[in-house]
Amino acid sequence: MKKRTLDSLPTHDGHVTSLTGHHCPQTGWWLADGDPDTRFISKGDVMPAINGRPTHWILCSEARRPGLRPASAAFGT
Repeated sequence: MKKRTLDSLPTHDGHVTSLTGHHCPQTGWWLADGDPDTRFISKGDVMPAINGRPTHWILCSEARRPGLRPASAAFGT
């Protein structure tokens, strides 16, 4: 896979963002539009769909909260 470099991280209203199918720009806990659960996604991973639908992702500023689960657990991988 071709390595991509970004001059700056994609942002929206001051938050780091990404879209389903894009490579994750930064490791951390991410929140998808319309989904109350956050997921841990590593830099370079492909941003997943939620319930089979593409979504907009926002990097959460809170690194740890009770009840969080890795994205792989949500998708059975």
